[in-house]
Amino acid sequence: MAPFELSYTIVDAFTGHVFAGNPAAVIVLPKDHTLPDATLQLIAREFNLSETAFLSPTDESDVFGLRWFTPALEVPLCGHATLASAHVLLTTVAAESKRIVFKTRWSGELIASRADNGKIELEFPAGVCEPESDELKTKAGETLKKALALDVAPVIHFVGGAPGPSFQGYLLIHVDDSIDLANLKVDSSILTAELNPPYWLQILTNTPQGEHHFVSRVFATGSGVPEDPVTGSAHCMLATYWTQKLGISGELRARQVSQRGGNVDVEWVRESERVKIRGEAVVAAKGILLVPL
Repeated sequence: MAPFELSYTIVDAFTGHVFAGNPAAVIVLPKDHTLPDATLQLIAREFNLSETAFLSPTDESDVFGLRWFTPALEVPLCGHATLASAHVLLTTVAAESKRIVFKTRWSGELIASRADNGKIELEFPAGVCEPESDELKTKAGETLKKALALDVAPVIHFVGGAPGPSFQGYLLIHVDDSIDLANLKVDSSILTAELNPPYWLQILTNTPQGEHHFVSRVFATGSGVPEDPVTGSAHCMLATYWTQKLGISGELRARQVSQRGGNVDVEWVRESERVKIRGEAVVAAKGILLVPL
């Protein structure tokens, strides 16, 4: 039997040029597809990117089902692959639409729209950070001492998570501004060994001097992603944390300072308990995947 052909697009998200930002594979599935979850997971493993997004058309031209898979597992929320998916749809099958609705399994309805400045704007659930115990704060400092190969544990200003299924297992760690996150070599396996379970995704953040309100790096070795280049879902927590910490209302400019790097604009809309995430995206590759039946 001939293999099943699936078109795919690789999109670099949160950047205006290729080979930067965070790449995601985007696949628009046939409306009546019968591919099992195990096959979707194998496809994600084949691409071996932080995320592969699978879109399922509905009877409405601007409404799509959306699921995200890392090389190892399905996740409840992913920002960069949603941005990549919106970019693909808004430049192809939904080019006439101004707004896309994504229906997801665990994170409800997500909205993508064209922003006035040419970027794509996503509306995601807000991850309002709550502090964890002093014991965990101390443990995080000792873990970072080992993971960053420091002589002493760094000063930790905050350690916390956020309620809700979208952010289960996320841990935000605010390290002192004396730590240069952009140039640190991080052994993410130590973060996983010491903090997972239950925290399978670790967010390091601070506010160095510069044009951005805050910077971050994100590690998720437990999900098959040692370091995620740019993490939209983490910015749902970063947006609420830094909005309160800095006392600034409106848009904050952020940068994830991984090796690839990416720019993320965020705004916490408290009234609707949503975070608006804005960024650019660019197509890096297109092709056909041959899936055996």
